[in-house]
Amino acid sequence: MYDKVVSGRAWAEFCDALKAAGDLVQERSTCDLDRVEGYRFLSRLARGGLYSSIETGDVRFPVLTTMPDQVKIGSDNPDSLYMSGNIDGRLNYRISGQRGTVHYLSFTAFTGNYGVGQERLGQAGFLHGGDLLVDDDGRFEIFVGPERRGDNWLRTSPEPTLIAIRQFFLDRDNELPISVRIECLDHDDLPPPLPAERFGKALESAGAFVAGVSAVFSGWVDDLGANARNALTLEAGPMQGAWGDPNQIFRHGTYDLDDGEALLIEFTPPECFYWNFQVDNRWMESLDYRRLPVTVNKRTARYEPDGSVRIVVAADDPGFGNWMSTDGHRFGAIGLRWNQAVTDVEPEVRVISV
Repeated sequence: MYDKVVSGRAWAEFCDALKAAGDLVQERSTCDLDRVEGYRFLSRLARGGLYSSIETGDVRFPVLTTMPDQVKIGSDNPDSLYMSGNIDGRLNYRISGQRGTVHYLSFTAFTGNYGVGQERLGQAGFLHGGDLLVDDDGRFEIFVGPERRGDNWLRTSPEPTLIAIRQFFLDRDNELPISVRIECLDHDDLPPPLPAERFGKALESAGAFVAGVSAVFSGWVDDLGANARNALTLEAGPMQGAWGDPNQIFRHGTYDLDDGEALLIEFTPPECFYWNFQVDNRWMESLDYRRLPVTVNKRTARYEPDGSVRIVVAADDPGFGNWMSTDGHRFGAIGLRWNQAVTDVEPEVRVISV
């Protein structure tokens, strides 16, 4: 590996992996907008993969950090703030910080990753924010490792592990996210200069991440387009199993609309801690929630007099219900989450003329 890095072969192979991922964009796009957004998707994945593998990849000196801005994976929740960090499941760590006031919080230890150890995808441990013990000032400690320790414990497996933190906001303007740091308890030395071997493996990991994530989620949208076109289904996918949140029921589907058509979705939400609906593109990235109405949640939804909700996915505002813009997309994915729901509710979904 040393020779590959210093000779430039490792970098060339990373570039080749990105080029190969570009072939998938051409193969799975149905229009020019898909192609443009597909290449942007790969650029975002490359940015996230390089940052995670290289800048925060040393498991002896881990960092819990958010994904780079606008890196979107697997029907990312617009209400969320995702954080993650790489660790070695054989070592012991301590996460400490301030709870904040964010509506929903969870900690998960995952094994494997998309494209890298994908055959080992799974959950080693889960800690719900509602079970997190905090002091009077909202401060907490979580011990992370293979054996129980302390009041708050997140179990790991011996395999390479990723710590993920999910935070869902009902009111992002007024809720505070957690403040958090992580330290390895089995090392107290200083970080060494960048080893060529680790950098080479990090490049391989980043390239495989781009290829794996783009293939997995574009393939899932293909399956949903075949089995849940203009519908919402409980069909299992990558996020329903190994990488899903056990507190969530997540319905997925696709919209496929001609000019003058809209998708009408009607339901009465179950008793639940949180719910949201969102519109995604062909690559399962949430549409631009910074400037368009493409998502709605338990707090922001406009309810009918009987407590039901009407969501209208359309190019333009139809003047009723909760309008979700397609932002110029004829085809894409949709998702509906129930968090800690008493029961599942199957929405009524149909295409209407507007």
